[in-house]
Amino acid sequence: MKYLIGNWKANKNIGETHEYIEKFTALYKESDDRTVIVCPSYHLLSSVSRISGLPRVSVGSQDVSTKPFGSFTGEIAAPSLKGMVEYVIIGHSERRKHFGETDDILAAKTKQALDTGLTPIYCIRDEKDAIPERVRFVAYEPVAAIGTGQNEAPEKVLAMKQRLTLPANAVFIYGGSVNAANAGSYLNTGEIDGFLVGKASLDPASFLAIIP
Repeated sequence: MKYLIGNWKANKNIGETHEYIEKFTALYKESDDRTVIVCPSYHLLSSVSRISGLPRVSVGSQDVSTKPFGSFTGEIAAPSLKGMVEYVIIGHSERRKHFGETDDILAAKTKQALDTGLTPIYCIRDEKDAIPERVRFVAYEPVAAIGTGQNEAPEKVLAMKQRLTLPANAVFIYGGSVNAANAGSYLNTGEIDGFLVGKASLDPASFLAIIP
């Protein structure tokens, strides 16, 4: 099974999301070898959840709070996401860079997700980033490749994978300037289980073409 994960980041409004859903639904073709996960901003989750009715399509959140239910204004607790999403992106380099998220903070978020029955898609920048226990989905995103148009060579991605301590059933994801033109070079290695896609996920046609 290959995983195609779209991280919309802070993009799209309600109108644009409805247009996306209509186009996505028209273009989507089920594949037994591919699971698609779309991760919009919190305020768009309810709208995007419509596509989770398609076979092998799921919805994910871009983040989750370190806190449970309670008096934590502005936070999105994991139990609030339960029933709306199946996956949660945790540890993206932009969260680490712009919001100062540390390994301890990310471990707390991971625990909240796992304890609620959500599946973390845990992002790392290199082998120095700690991977919490019980994490199965690990997304390697070299900082130099994120949003730059300069994807990291497959052989370097595989070298990084070899330096990591991964669980036996790990799903190893690559992210960083992935598109339909370069995706095949990673999939052909047989050791990369899919992609975490940023910019190319904002259009259904370019997104779905990455793993046809």
